[in-house]
Amino acid sequence: MLSAGVGNAADPAASLASNTSKRSNIGQKDIFLKLLVAQMQNQDPLKPQDATQMSSQLAQFNMVEQQTTSNKLLEKLVAAGGGSSNAQPGNAASYLGRSVTVNQDQVNFDGSTQNFTAVLDAPATEALVFVFDASGNPVRSMALSNLSAGKNALAWDGLTDSGATAPKGKYTIQISATNVSGAEVTYKIQRSGVVDAVRFNASGTELMVGGIPATIADVKEIRL
Repeated sequence: MLSAGVGNAADPAASLASNTSKRSNIGQKDIFLKLLVAQMQNQDPLKPQDATQMSSQLAQFNMVEQQTTSNKLLEKLVAAGGGSSNAQPGNAASYLGRSVTVNQDQVNFDGSTQNFTAVLDAPATEALVFVFDASGNPVRSMALSNLSAGKNALAWDGLTDSGATAPKGKYTIQISATNVSGAEVTYKIQRSGVVDAVRFNASGTELMVGGIPATIADVKEIRL
C-alpha cells in the first residue's frame, strides 16, 4: 500500500483524499499518480521509498486499469446485443442475407414502387394513406376503402400528389383509418427486404434492411 513518508509536511494522502471528494470527475489514474508524486516529494531523505516497491505498485495499478477497460468493453458488447440472449452479436450476424419482414413505417425510395403492408386491428371502411418526406412534409395521400382486419398489401408508386416523381430518399408512411361507426382503427406498417448489414452500437443491434435500420425486436418474420 502507498503511505506518506516521514517529514514535516502534512500527510499528502489525507490532503488529496479531501480534494478528491470535492472533484469527483478526477479519474482513478490521476488520483494514483498524484499520490505517487506527493509521496516522492514528501519522503524521508534518510529513508527514501523503495524503487522496487514503487514499480510493483505501478504494475498492479496497470493491471487493474486494464481489467476496468476490459469490463467496459464487455458491457458495450452486451448492450449492443439489445439486452436479449437472442440478440448477441453472433446471432445477429446470422440475419445477413436473409429476407425479413419488420414492423417499420419507413421506406427507402429508390425510384421503384415501394410495397408495404398495413396490419389493421379491425376492419376499416375508409382509410387515408399518407407519405411524408424526411422533413415531415406530406408528398402523397391515397384514399382507400374496405380494408380488412389483419394484413393488407399496399404500394406507393413513388409519385407525389402533383403527379411528379418524388426525389430518392427515406419516406414515412402513416394511415388514418376508421370503421363503420367512424371510430379510429389502430394499425402497424410492415415492410419486407433483405438484411444487407448488421451494426452494433451503444443503443443496441441494428439490421440494415433496404438501407434503413431496424431492431431485432422489429423483426416479425424470417425467410430463406
